[in-house]
Amino acid sequence: METQANIQAKRKFSTKRQPTEAQKAAMKAKRDELKALSKGIQILVKEGKYDTVNEGVIDIYAKNGHVNLKTMHQWNEINMSVNKGEKALLLWGSPKRHEKKEEVTTPEQEDRKMDFYPLCFVFSEKQVHPTAAK
Repeated sequence: METQANIQAKRKFSTKRQPTEAQKAAMKAKRDELKALSKGIQILVKEGKYDTVNEGVIDIYAKNGHVNLKTMHQWNEINMSVNKGEKALLLWGSPKRHEKKEEVTTPEQEDRKMDFYPLCFVFSEKQVHPTAAK
């Protein structure tokens, strides 16, 4: 069984690169863009027009001709490549649970966990082309 010190030591020497400040700012801008788009859709979800916020966002993309949405990996699996320079469309990813880190913990706060919704980057059929056979 690994101790807390061993786990922290592994994290310290992780090979995963940390994002730069510019990358963090770019991700925050994209997240803010999707939040702004989602804000109006949340009202429609409460009214029952959509089941989820993503469903509303997908509907907005469909009105602009982006009907068939897939991740880059999904397009690659069916021998399609994303066109150079294309910008991904944004959806909310599956929520991730993580504990909120706080200095002072009370019994109520110990059980409190937060959902974090990552961004999901997708492309439409308008943004891809067939991959050349090797």
